[in-house]
Order: sequence, then C-alpha cells, then structure tokens
Amino acid sequence: MSTPDTKTRILAAAEQVVLERGVPALTLDAVAEAAGLSKGGLIYHFESKEALIRAMIARIGACMQDRMDKLNAADGGAGGWTRAYLGAAFPPPGTPDDQDAMREAALIAALGYDPALLAPYAAQYAGWVGQQRTDGIDPVLAAIVRLAADGLWLNEVFGIRAVDPADRAAVLQRLRDMTRGA
Repeated sequence: MSTPDTKTRILAAAEQVVLERGVPALTLDAVAEAAGLSKGGLIYHFESKEALIRAMIARIGACMQDRMDKLNAADGGAGGWTRAYLGAAFPPPGTPDDQDAMREAALIAALGYDPALLAPYAAQYAGWVGQQRTDGIDPVLAAIVRLAADGLWLNEVFGIRAVDPADRAAVLQRLRDMTRGA
C-alpha cells in the first residue's frame, strides 16, 4: 500500500481508538493493531505518539479548510465565508463530508495528551478569524455567529448535547439567516 494510503489508514485507526476506547487507550500498539500493521510499520510513518497526534490535528485543519474553501466558492456572497464555516463545522449527517467523529477524536487526543499540540490548529483558526473580518458582513455579527457555532460544536464534542436535534437544526438555520441579514 502506498505511503499516503497507509498514513490515512493509521490516522483513521487512531481516531477509531480514541472514539471507541478513549484517549488513555491511544497507544502506538493499539493504533498499529487497529490499522492492521506491526508497531514497526506504524513507527515508520509516525515516530511517536506526539507525531501521530500532530498528524491527526493537521488532518482536521486541512479537512476544515478544504470544506470551507469549497463551500465559500459555491456561495460567493456577502457572509459566504461565515456560512462556509457553519457548513464545514456542521455538515449534513451521513454525508461524505461528515467529519465530526474525526475532528472530535483528534482534538480530544490532543487535549488529553498535550494541549500545546493544538498550537498549529490555533494558528490556522486565527487565519479563519482574519478571513471572517473581511466577509462582507458586520464583523461583530460574523464573530457572534462563529462563536455560537463553536459553542454548539464543543457542546457536542464533550458529549453534553444540551440541545435537542430539532433545536440544533433551528439554531444552525438561525445562524445562517443572521449572515444574510434575516
């Protein structure tokens, strides 16, 4: 199997381990087993647990950026970037773009192992905030929408789920409407 395919398989296995067994179970041995590799095969691609978690974080950042770019290009209007952020953070369930589990696993792993590993993602996020300021809508309104979305997303990541599915859909629609001046 080619290196990119193997790396993708390893990252998916690491995400699966975190989601199914929790951060303490994220060991190189557990990931190698879940990926169907020897530990040496895993270490060939990721020399340490820290390197693996860094790659998990990089993958979520790249995935979010790709989705936002595509959604923003398709939208093209004022507030399009903010709507793209909402769409990337909350893709329709069951679609190929539904990366919630992947993002949750990576962030939980980073927070549980070493919060400093989130620094590259934080820098990328700061770039997204910069893009938002020039989105063609009131920057404060755009920030309110983004921060509300972040709160809802974190609510789900940490399993609080204080919002029922119908209210969740209504909240997301209202946030989208706010970016259009409705």
